[in-house]
Amino acid sequence: MTKDAFSLAIESNQKVHSLLLKNGDYLKSPHFKSENQIKVREKIKALIDTGVVTKSMIDFGCGTGFIINLTKDLFDVVHGVDITQEMMDEVDTSSGNIILTKSVAEQTPYANESFDFATAYSFMDHLVDTETFLKEVYRVLRNDGVFYSDLNPNRKFIQSLETIEQSECTNNALLEREIRAGLHNGTHYANEYGIEAQLLAAAEPIKTLNKGFLDDELVSISKQIGFKECRISYEWYVDQGNIFHSLGPETADNINTYLKSILPMSAHLFKYLQIVLVK
Repeated sequence: MTKDAFSLAIESNQKVHSLLLKNGDYLKSPHFKSENQIKVREKIKALIDTGVVTKSMIDFGCGTGFIINLTKDLFDVVHGVDITQEMMDEVDTSSGNIILTKSVAEQTPYANESFDFATAYSFMDHLVDTETFLKEVYRVLRNDGVFYSDLNPNRKFIQSLETIEQSECTNNALLEREIRAGLHNGTHYANEYGIEAQLLAAAEPIKTLNKGFLDDELVSISKQIGFKECRISYEWYVDQGNIFHSLGPETADNINTYLKSILPMSAHLFKYLQIVLVK
């Protein structure tokens, strides 16, 4: 990781998220929908129920408090870390157990083994170097501490979109929509929000340059760092949200169960990876 690449990612993220917050589009992100918030909170509660101590947690890339709002009643104290002050200014700290720190995620001011639980939601693709960040997660977690990360772009899905686009077999509204979002999101942001495509690309280097994450790479990195357990799962298959609303949650869940039952054959149909690490 070069200093220039790191600095560019920091600066670009600050600019992009400040602009999205200012024009009101940040809070329109799909992950803010109620069904997803319920789903994420249930995941975190399930991890806590496995025996995680609930004294303290840290949310890396906390933004406006998406994860903080879902966890502040589950832990004695919740720390949020972000680099964009305008985002942190929107966090509701009225519960009295929330502490916010402006800091890069790769080098926080906390002592070793400070936290029982750590999270990073829709954040890791904004980093330059996954390994450097996960080393910091490992450092600040106590032994048996758990790290939960979600909405990490799946490289297999993005690569499948590239294959479809190159084949020119895109005369399908769903495929066209996914290709625009997955491969040409910069153009969309430029047209809709006035954010330059190059600026967005610089703010999402792992998504734009690396095409997202691979499960086996994440497992390898985590083991090298020292995590004793690494669980990767595939999340949000193509059009799952629309199926949830049009055909109902039971149908959406049944499709999800089936697609996961035929992994790895279906791996390219899921947009994101969920990561759970245990120190």
